Amino acid sequence: MGFCVIAAGERMPGFAAMAAALTAAFGLNHSTAAVQARHCWGVFARDLEAAAADAVAGHCAACGIKTIKLPAEALARLPVAHRIKKIGFEQEHLAWMDAAGSAGTVRAREIAALSAAPVKEETMHLVKTKEGPSGAEKAVRFGIMSVTGLPIGLGKTKEVIKEVRGNELSFYLDIISGSDEPRLRLSPVDFDFSCLKERKTYSSEMNFRLLALELAAFVPAALNNAALWAMRENTPLNALPYDTMEDFETETRRLAALTGQTR
Repeated sequence: MGFCVIAAGERMPGFAAMAAALTAAFGLNHSTAAVQARHCWGVFARDLEAAAADAVAGHCAACGIKTIKLPAEALARLPVAHRIKKIGFEQEHLAWMDAAGSAGTVRAREIAALSAAPVKEETMHLVKTKEGPSGAEKAVRFGIMSVTGLPIGLGKTKEVIKEVRGNELSFYLDIISGSDEPRLRLSPVDFDFSCLKERKTYSSEMNFRLLALELAAFVPAALNNAALWAMRENTPLNALPYDTMEDFETETRRLAALTGQTR
């Protein structure tokens, strides 16, 4: 049976401490350890034999990081996220509805973790533009007309479709339940923030923050991830390296493993 080693606390250790632990445990150079520390999200090892996992835990302890050793399957992938469009706060339940009109409830005391993040995602748009002949082509055609007197024109414009790639932040919030309920996910792109009532603003990002904080207050016993703690403490989110969706998934799996909610 393989084992994983993960940070034991709800709050993720500092990046410098994690880098030091990874350097000691795996003999990494400073730059490699720094990169891995920013993307391990408190997961220091996976699929190790028991003795090797204990050694990694020992190096983490020497760097001031408390860890726990769990069977490797504790970090199994979470259930597929079920996208929801609306939620409602009831006395002891959280009611939800998805875009198809399906609805359900989850008991507040069964919500084990809340995980939110601004994830950097690559975007691609098709843009139609019109392009005419270049300046050099126009000069050549004009020269020919000047010499020959023939009206050959300066060339036609043509429609060109180009791929424009970029990056943008997409906000997500996952609600991890300890029951058989699915993992619920919401995003400002298609979420109805009417549950905020008079607190609702014209900014989808601000509404997302307000909703995340309201959920955290509604289920105070649930574990919170790094981004949610940053919102609670009003600190910048841009210092957190959610460079891919896998970063968000890794962090969420660690929280879920601490609560025993991975499958």
